[in-house]
Amino acid sequence: MNYSIKAFFGALLFLGLTVSCSADLEEEVFSQASPTAYFNSRGDVRTALNGMYDPIQQCCGSYSQGRSFLLNTVIDEGTMLAGNWGNYEKLIYTATSNGEPNNIWASNYLSINAANFVLENEDKIRALDGPAGTFANSALGEAAFLRAVGHFDNVRMWGAVPLRTSVAKTTAELDIPRSTEAEVYAQVLADFTFAAANLPEAPTETGRPSSWSAKAYLAKVHLTLGDFPAAVSFAQDVIDNGPYELVTPFAAVFDVTNENNAEVIFDIQYARVNLEGSRMAQLSTGNNTAFTAFGRGGWGLQIAETQLFEKYLEVDDRRATTFSSLLPHPTNGFYYYGKWRDPQGVSIDGHENNFIVYRFADVLLIHAEALNEVNGPTPQAYAAINQVRTRAGLAGLEAGGSKEQFQDAVLYERHLELALEQHRWFDLKRTGQLKASLIAAGKPWDDRYLLFPIGQQELDISSQLVQNPGY
Repeated sequence: MNYSIKAFFGALLFLGLTVSCSADLEEEVFSQASPTAYFNSRGDVRTALNGMYDPIQQCCGSYSQGRSFLLNTVIDEGTMLAGNWGNYEKLIYTATSNGEPNNIWASNYLSINAANFVLENEDKIRALDGPAGTFANSALGEAAFLRAVGHFDNVRMWGAVPLRTSVAKTTAELDIPRSTEAEVYAQVLADFTFAAANLPEAPTETGRPSSWSAKAYLAKVHLTLGDFPAAVSFAQDVIDNGPYELVTPFAAVFDVTNENNAEVIFDIQYARVNLEGSRMAQLSTGNNTAFTAFGRGGWGLQIAETQLFEKYLEVDDRRATTFSSLLPHPTNGFYYYGKWRDPQGVSIDGHENNFIVYRFADVLLIHAEALNEVNGPTPQAYAAINQVRTRAGLAGLEAGGSKEQFQDAVLYERHLELALEQHRWFDLKRTGQLKASLIAAGKPWDDRYLLFPIGQQELDISSQLVQNPGY
């Protein structure tokens, strides 16, 4: 399913969602249409919900371009050499040198404001509901879920950020200061908790979140905050009672003919239609069509680090999927991404591959990590990590290691299992290993790398935003 609902852009005009686009925003932003024209039918509600996905789906602040360029390249998994994207590899990016941080920030806030538009119209949405209240609860839960996803990403990437819980209707409402990280995380937890209580157990439509999606995110948020008992509790519930399972073989998780499979907790939907598809295959495959076997040659802008390839054992089943070939490119010696393959892709932005944001293997590893933090490497913790290793064709870890050794083992397993899926930077920061990992990879270090710069465009149109230290 594809949530790129182009008609919703008309609604964006009157929502005042251009939070990062213009310093000349009119004081009254409802000039194109009236909000009263919306939420008069369930179709209006669905259109508004679809509008939450569009900003994080499209180029260039989306999961299928901007986030991949930035998050995979500033750590020890990917590299980029073309143009100023090499700044990420060298860690010399600034508030003005590269557009991806600003694009991601803007895309997330567009999605957040679209979610706020739904949540602010709760009364009208409930008026469309039946006696059971299931339609309204699901719609409002979905909006809370997307708002939480956006704020969760932003607070991890930029620290204290503006906390937006209402639609900005004037320029003054657009120009708000940064809330503390604690305030943002409190809202993230509240939104995911609301979503877990109001979303149905099974998605209302393929690609939409369920209550189990929200519970899985609560495990991840609590792990990030260091609340390990809570992370254990939520992960255990998802593992024991949720609908997810590891899909075998590993390649089937990313098979374009097997999308929305039992391992997927939340993903961004794409269609094999020009301008409504993913561009990951185009960006990350080499320019030799025969070599990549993707059906059409790519640009080869995103390259997998050779040292990442060398970390996989030959018997590791994940290697053949994570990389497009087990041999380096015949002309340039590079390894390219392999998880996004669509031989039938019709254009640059016309590949079917959904982007899996969160999957069940991640929950198992969260469970293992959190259990170890609470009680050390228990048999249950070993069982969780070994499920992932067994699926990869590897022997299970033998019991008897220390708490610290198990910590290292889980972080390393996450590195190989979730490689190039935009998790590594968050994992390294969360565990305090970002500095050591970058230095080990031959990269420079500065404390400013713990956060990304706020784009200069944002600072120019705000009287209250302050740049992160070091930028």
